[in-house]
Amino acid sequence: MRKKLFKKLIPSLLAVILLTGCSSMSSGVKVGDQEFTATSIQKSVDEILAARKTVDTSQMNLVNGPELLRDQAQFFVVRVLMDQIAKDMSVDVSLADIAARRSDVISRLASPAELPAALVSANLPASNLDPYLKVLIISERLQDNFVKSGATESELPLYIDKLVVDTANKLGVTVNPKYGKWNPKNASIEASDATDGAVVPLP
Repeated sequence: MRKKLFKKLIPSLLAVILLTGCSSMSSGVKVGDQEFTATSIQKSVDEILAARKTVDTSQMNLVNGPELLRDQAQFFVVRVLMDQIAKDMSVDVSLADIAARRSDVISRLASPAELPAALVSANLPASNLDPYLKVLIISERLQDNFVKSGATESELPLYIDKLVVDTANKLGVTVNPKYGKWNPKNASIEASDATDGAVVPLP
């Protein structure tokens, strides 16, 4: 009887293990109840790499490999954290605000045709330009609010950093080890080791 029951359970257990394995492989980062898959993060990386082929990168300081992957994963985390901070601090950023900032950014270039190169230089995929500008606007408005409340300019980075760290700890952040190790003290994804795994210690 026990053998028959055991044989019946094996397929079910295998199915659970396989599904769990697939889930962990497809997971990227999770912030609170918002989860971004590894595929969506890789899509940003692929977009950056494709864009690099269309411009002259010889004079650019670009990140590659694990660092590029980690940077993109970090941005997905930052987007959620800043959206939550904006909500908590009653900071509203409209689509019109983002469009106006985008126009301002483009106007500062010698010509609109230089935007792709500027994005490549910033290691930013074109699809993340608007989300990046939103994060930037939120940060600026938070700083303005802090100044109005009496904070000095030297204190602003500390205020923003504390908000980000506190919000990350409140929501909870889970990171796939393939991107690195989550450091709750500074709300950032760090390399698992100093060499990003490039150097393997001798046994």
